[in-house]
Amino acid sequence: MIPQAQFLTIDKNLERIKEFIDEIIIAPKATLRKWSSITNQTPAVKLGYIGQHLASLITGVKGTSSGARGDDLEDSSEVKSCNKIDQADKCEDCEHRVMRYEDKCPYCGSQNIKRKEDSKWLFSVRSEEELNQYLNLDRVILILMDYPNFDSNDFNDIRISAFEIYPKDKRMHIFGELLTNHYYNIYLPKINDNAKTNPMNLHPFNFQFYKCNPIKTFECIIKDVDSNPSIIINHYIEPNVERDANVKSEDMPAALLKPKEWAHLIKSIPFKIIAQHLNKPMTKNSFAKLSAKEKAKVLPCLPELLKDAIPLRPITSIRQQKQYQRN
Repeated sequence: MIPQAQFLTIDKNLERIKEFIDEIIIAPKATLRKWSSITNQTPAVKLGYIGQHLASLITGVKGTSSGARGDDLEDSSEVKSCNKIDQADKCEDCEHRVMRYEDKCPYCGSQNIKRKEDSKWLFSVRSEEELNQYLNLDRVILILMDYPNFDSNDFNDIRISAFEIYPKDKRMHIFGELLTNHYYNIYLPKINDNAKTNPMNLHPFNFQFYKCNPIKTFECIIKDVDSNPSIIINHYIEPNVERDANVKSEDMPAALLKPKEWAHLIKSIPFKIIAQHLNKPMTKNSFAKLSAKEKAKVLPCLPELLKDAIPLRPITSIRQQKQYQRN
């Protein structure tokens, strides 16, 4: 996981990232919102190609002018983008579409609005050749735009993040297992049944995402994006920094664990190691007796050593004929 120095040809990265965000994300968002109020079309910006620009500025590696075909970056990195900003919402009473900037349904006046954030990264695996291409990638770069305060219905601030996964590295082998499972246990059984197929979905901040041990390389917040925008860089790993064991992957929120997974963790990891990460002293017996919710309060996040001890959850198709076995 050493960046290839010969491809690091973009400099002044943070300066250029801020300029790009201001010109390509903030300014067009304001314009699209104005026109959205007239046309009643979503103001959401398609992030695909914008994500590739961001990936180049964050990593310092130029693209290949390939568009949707070929390598996304000159070092053969694959870029995937996910945009949760300005998704069309739905009125829970009349089921009509509601824009993100609307406080109530324009059709029935209800304030009972279901705010959506179901966008995800998509990986199409339709042949063993495509599967092997993913498994042999040196790097996958995941670009995400979301609302950091979504749960509070606060859409004033936008977050832009970048994560890296190295499929050939043992540390991140779960990514390959997810793709392999999808192809053999979900895609092929559906093809055999002439059923509709879908890409593999990787949802930001869910169990599978954290199990891949992604490394966050960039995060910024655009404060007050629709009124008085300002860009705050919270995190950045320079392009030439080796992504080794000293660069930690994202901790998994312990609230994601199921009761059986807590039991497995306690059984498989010496408690003296678990105890190092508790926010208050506890014995093994006392900790084991806590409910899953109470455990998550004492151990809010699982670092890589602890989350690696939790087995990957099976994801299968109801049409599945044969189970893929991990080595």
